[in-house]
Amino acid sequence: MIDASIYPSSWEVCPVGEAGEAIVGQQRSPDTTHGNGLLPYLRVANVQDDALDLNDLTTMRFTGAAREKYRLRDGDVLLCEGQSRELVGRAALYRGEPEELYFQNTVIRFRPHSEILPEFALIVFRAYLYSGVFSEIAKSTTNIAHLGLNRFRSLPFPVPSRATQEAIVDTARSIQSSIDASLSGLASLTYTAERMPADMRDLALLGDRPIGNPGSVDPALSCKWLAAADVVPSDSPIVYGIHQPGPDINDATGVPYIRGQDLRDGYIAADSLKHTSAEIAEQYSRAQLSTGDVLLGIIRSLRVAIVPEELDGAHITQGTARIRPGEEIDSSYLAHWLRSGSAQAWFRSRLRGINMPRLNLRDVQELPVPVRKIPDQIRLGQLLDIATEALEQIVEDANASVGRLRALERDAVNSCAYGAVAHAITKRVAPDRQKDLAQLAVSRIKASSSMANATPKPRKRAASKAAPRKKVTLQSDTNSVQLLASLSRAGHPMTPEDLFRDLELEDSAIDSFFVVLRKLSHEGKITIHRPNDSDVHIERIP
Repeated sequence: MIDASIYPSSWEVCPVGEAGEAIVGQQRSPDTTHGNGLLPYLRVANVQDDALDLNDLTTMRFTGAAREKYRLRDGDVLLCEGQSRELVGRAALYRGEPEELYFQNTVIRFRPHSEILPEFALIVFRAYLYSGVFSEIAKSTTNIAHLGLNRFRSLPFPVPSRATQEAIVDTARSIQSSIDASLSGLASLTYTAERMPADMRDLALLGDRPIGNPGSVDPALSCKWLAAADVVPSDSPIVYGIHQPGPDINDATGVPYIRGQDLRDGYIAADSLKHTSAEIAEQYSRAQLSTGDVLLGIIRSLRVAIVPEELDGAHITQGTARIRPGEEIDSSYLAHWLRSGSAQAWFRSRLRGINMPRLNLRDVQELPVPVRKIPDQIRLGQLLDIATEALEQIVEDANASVGRLRALERDAVNSCAYGAVAHAITKRVAPDRQKDLAQLAVSRIKASSSMANATPKPRKRAASKAAPRKKVTLQSDTNSVQLLASLSRAGHPMTPEDLFRDLELEDSAIDSFFVVLRKLSHEGKITIHRPNDSDVHIERIP
């Protein structure tokens, strides 16, 4: 828990629940997701750090009373109520666009008191995220942490004078604008540097020429075109590997094998390799690897890598194709061709499937390959190696700079919320009246809170005998049929949190919930998407 003594001495402190109104949004249920009058709402995936992602809004129906209660207003602060522990409480500010927008019960809306600037509240909550305040009070259910509305309301909230808040907001905004501009520049640099190698390979290997047909000769390029199946030895055709590797063998008898996810852009993540038994490896001896073999991912990713000497004798799975260069082709040259923009586009045009797009081996075998004299191949391969390594270093340096900027951003937010910057601004702004102004603000806040608590609540009408109120009974567990039915009703990918709530499960059912998820995933009935490090989407496979 945060120690209130870290705030400047002239500031006042009150609970978050008095500094503003904090509520969670409407629960999503089958009754609210069908029919007319569906309206857009925010869920956890839409609330990013200091930004709302409005590109993928989902909809549900809000009744008249719910529309009034859950409609957002300009200046509302949104926080993730349920997230991974390090991201729970992630906060952003709603600035009035789009004009009509609502929020789900996985999100907390904080509507600050008139004495609190919304942007100052956002700074405080971002500081609580970065300093671990939110993760400390959160309660976890398996891999989902919940901030808890009552726990959130009980946190201390700093209240400086209005003038001090304005000065802090101005300073924080200036710092954030500079950081955002630098991050944008680095993102543009990274985007360009990551795409240059493919274009550079096209220029070096094709010039302005199109891909030729196997069996043809291109005098302008001093090359002949062969199908990939014809550049490998006759006794080592293009193949993929093990179908079922079995359990990971951790002792010295295990044989390493390379999966699609072990392929990186240009190399193999050797530290993450799993091992199969010698008996299974022997069954797939035709796909055993040798130094210099070129590997191509054929499921989802089209990454390319060359087998290094230390992985001589390893194996691959069915998600990877092995292309062993024959006498007419150099390994590095072939790998650069497979990674070129033209070859990658050729492959992508032949991918099959939606959830798990893949290439057939026939597609790989039919790829046209420009075959030059071996010395020319080696020279081009070496030039492209040097150029791509330089570009990769630019990307690595840019990513390191992004990391440093993110650390600077976290330090700046903490400093503006209640650290060195906040203390310096407090001393500079109306030093003689700071305490009185802060006390006046808190007294107004507490007076508003007291009035709200004293306001008589409208009496609830007795339920009609003809239409008794439906009692919701939370379930202690779930099964495959219920889970698949829920995904079918939704008609779109769902987060684990949304799916768990839609099934109306007790917290104690979390273990059986994930057991069913894993079972359906292994059976190929659902797909689990991970678009980034923090988000998870579950989709039913038709």
